[in-house]
This record gives sequence, structure tokens and C-alpha cells, in this order.
Amino acid sequence: MIEFARELPGRVSRRLSRIVPFRPTRLRLDRPVVSFTFDDFPLSAAEAAAPALEDAGMRGTFYYAGGLAGRLENGQEIAGPDVAADLFSRGHEIGAHTHMHIDVHRTSNGVILSDLALNKREIIQLTGGCAPTSFAYPFGRLDLRSKFLLRNEFTSLRGIQTGVNAGVADLAHLKAQELYDCSSTVDSMSRLLDRIERRPGWIIFYTHDVKANPTDIGCSPTYFRKIVELVRRRGLTVETVRDAYGRVTGQGADTQARADEPEGG
Repeated sequence: MIEFARELPGRVSRRLSRIVPFRPTRLRLDRPVVSFTFDDFPLSAAEAAAPALEDAGMRGTFYYAGGLAGRLENGQEIAGPDVAADLFSRGHEIGAHTHMHIDVHRTSNGVILSDLALNKREIIQLTGGCAPTSFAYPFGRLDLRSKFLLRNEFTSLRGIQTGVNAGVADLAHLKAQELYDCSSTVDSMSRLLDRIERRPGWIIFYTHDVKANPTDIGCSPTYFRKIVELVRRRGLTVETVRDAYGRVTGQGADTQARADEPEGG
């Protein structure tokens, strides 16, 4: 009981962070928009998912955690900086995670900001000067304190709360839809796309590894290609999170990048 009482404020803060909007914005959507995103990101996502998107004339957003790059994480080989740089050169977006994949709701403000600053510098270096404007909360976890701290660090911040972004959306905690073999099907995703065609919305798909026999937070290349083909056949607009942000808000996606440049640069 005592331990429960100690944890209660944190639980309330985490729950409220998903409900209380810190950057509510009315989206300008006259047609549906789809984004494909990859967290961490495993090498398999670059090797299997990126070509599937490119074959369909699409590009994705890969959230990069520099401290994991080139290492094994949960048994998955994580893409290195050379792979991330190559994806960027092919038109994909390199978004930000935290450098060491830290859980922001359990980490002090100073450590979070220094970790983020390092990750931003890494991404700027591997993209030839393009500052990241999109962020995904590691593990999808946040609380009121960390959300308030990070709300203006990026133009968009994505979580893992299931849903479609439509009407008034919280740019400090965008909703998303997992693409996992164990929890979604082509039929269920088809019904979801039906919804956004009836009422335009911005759906952000996310996954981790993309390989045969995927983990429970990943999907197979076959399943991923089926979803890409489902979107392509419907003629839906597919954009990176950076580009979709510019479309649905009417603001330039390079706002944060320009803000990070030194005066006169």
C-alpha cells in the first residue's frame, strides 16, 4: 500500500500527460495523410522497410538514437550512422529519439536536455546540417514534467497512444498506430484507412524491426509491404512526419532547423 501511494503521483502525471494538450493545434486536412515511422531504428527497418517504401514512391521517418547506433538492443542490430546518412540521402527523414534511449519520465531535466543536445548534434552531422524537427518519446512514455520540458524542442513529438490525428491535435504528443504482426492485421488497417477517407486525418504508423519472425514490437517484410500496397492503391498522400507537419499545420517544416542556425547562418 505504501509503495502504491508513492507511485500514485507519477501514475497520475503519466495519465494526464496523454490527456492534457500542451500544443493544441487545429489541423488543416482536406484529404488524408499517412506517415510511416520506425523507432530506434533496427537495421532490418532500413534494409527491408525503406526499399518497400521507395518502390511505392514513398519515404519514411526513422527515429535515431545515437547511443544505440551500431549496437545490439533487445537482440536487434541497430542501424549505424552510415546507414542513417544513406537513408537521408535517399529522401527519408532522420528524426530524433534520445541519444541513450532514456525513459524521459524517469530522468531529470538536465540529463534529458544534455542527452537530446548530443543526439541533435549527431543527426546534424550525419545529415550534412539538417537539424531534426520530429521526435518520438522512447518507449512511448512521458509525464507532465517531461512533456512540458520537451514541448517546444521539436515541431512535432510522437507517442504511442493509439489514434488518428484529426481536428485539434496535440503536437506535443501526436497519436500513432502500431504496425505489429502480433496485434494488427491487413483487414484492421484497411478499416482504419476507411475511417480517414471518410473523415480526413493524419495517421502515423510506427514499428521497430521489419524481418521474418519479427519481435512483438515489429512486423514481417511481407506484412509491411501489404500495408504499403494498401495505402498506395487508395491513392493516399504519404509523407515523412516533417513534411506532413508542414502540410497539416500550414507552417514550414524547416522552422526548427532555421531556429537552430546561428545568426547570420
